[in-house]
Amino acid sequence: MNPRTSPDLVALELRLLSALDAVARDAVGCTLGELDYPVAAAPTGSALVQSYLLRAPESSWALWHNGAPAGVFAVVPYLELAGAHQTSTYLAPGARGSGLNAAVKRAAIVAARASSLSLYSSVHHANARSVAATRRLFTAIDPTKVFEHTAGRLAWRFDLSDPWARLADGPVHADLVDTLVGAFRHPARQAA
Repeated sequence: MNPRTSPDLVALELRLLSALDAVARDAVGCTLGELDYPVAAAPTGSALVQSYLLRAPESSWALWHNGAPAGVFAVVPYLELAGAHQTSTYLAPGARGSGLNAAVKRAAIVAARASSLSLYSSVHHANARSVAATRRLFTAIDPTKVFEHTAGRLAWRFDLSDPWARLADGPVHADLVDTLVGAFRHPARQAA
């Protein structure tokens, strides 16, 4: 298997951001650096970490791969749709193309469906790399182009919890699914 598309899932770990000390959180933020597509109006990795801590402390994680920070992942309230949540993943440039995003998103989709959680992915309309990565998770999925008023942007919206959107074949990290199912029992905050 191609190592750029099939990460060593055993070496992938989620660490709750709120459980990390300040030095570890700073290391995660510095690893992300300047964001090429701002997330939650955060222009830098450090600002994104702080945003996640304020908005969803029980469902925001640092991604660690082979013992080093590789990105962040969160399931936050989707402010455009009442009662819905959205995934948010940002990988450090060196971790892109590794399959880590697919592994985490696949686990989130499986966990959300098992928990009956309404889950979406919202991607900046010009972020072709992220749109393609989300499409590859499914045998077929049709996103909707929407204007998100709270973010002030045009985006592609994917309904990840749609039972008709069949996941493509691929590995599922059972420990990540269990972690996410546990987090989905504690709703994230709306404010941010």
